[in-house]
Amino acid sequence: MVLKKKGLLNWIFRNKKRTAVIGASLAAAIVVTGINLLYFTHDPLIFQLLGSLAVAMSLGPSLLISYSEYSTAREIETKFPLYITDVVDGVRAGMTLPIAMKAAAKHDYGRLNPSVRQMSAQMDWGVPFDDVLRSFSESAGTPLIRRTVATIIETHRSGGNIVEVLQAVSGAIIEVNKIKSERASHIYGQMITGYTIFFVFLAVLIGLQKFLLPSLSGLGGGLEGGLSGEVNSGLYDLMFTAMIIIQGTFSGLAIGKMAEGSLFGGLKHSVALVTIGYGAWVAAGTLVV
Repeated sequence: MVLKKKGLLNWIFRNKKRTAVIGASLAAAIVVTGINLLYFTHDPLIFQLLGSLAVAMSLGPSLLISYSEYSTAREIETKFPLYITDVVDGVRAGMTLPIAMKAAAKHDYGRLNPSVRQMSAQMDWGVPFDDVLRSFSESAGTPLIRRTVATIIETHRSGGNIVEVLQAVSGAIIEVNKIKSERASHIYGQMITGYTIFFVFLAVLIGLQKFLLPSLSGLGGGLEGGLSGEVNSGLYDLMFTAMIIIQGTFSGLAIGKMAEGSLFGGLKHSVALVTIGYGAWVAAGTLVV
């Protein structure tokens, strides 16, 4: 019961920090948007840059936190089988389970290290093995870890051979991770296709803005009562910039979903595509100064 309360308090504290960060970023984005609308509507370049900054400030922190949690969960799922294997080797060498867990805690498991050391300390304090694993599964928060820990706990309660169960579970997790890696390698060609489609889309927009729109604006400006070419150009600049950001963001998310089975896994692709696309757009001189 104490461990459950502690896990709940950790979850609440973690989400309070996230809420505070997201609230601060949204407030800053609102301030930037207000300043942009009040003072820079006449300057398309600054207006677009500040608008992009406001969007990044409002969405960036939340996406970064989510991606960090996703990366941590993936690393925990990768390192957990190694930890279990070390514990099993220790028990087979004649150690008791608490001593084997304490010995394994001296190894390096990356982001799993804090959880491993906490489990070792809890075993030293006399906390039951089932409660230790349950606390770990709550803090890890991944479906794979929760299912694995539930299997271990049920087997331990029914009096099964814990060493054999740990070894079987470790092998199962390794196989799942191997399948994920194979899927990512098999769809590598589709990832390249996704990047190629985005670059073709970017080239089309740059071609439109550099060659087609200037001629159309010139024709429109030469007609009596026609719309100003400069105004049309600024409007298309803003629209095309938004299209690049939207296309890059969702293309990256789709690539991540295909490659890793998670939208959060595509955030790094989204950042890469939006950065490259916006940089190429500016470098091509298509923004109105």
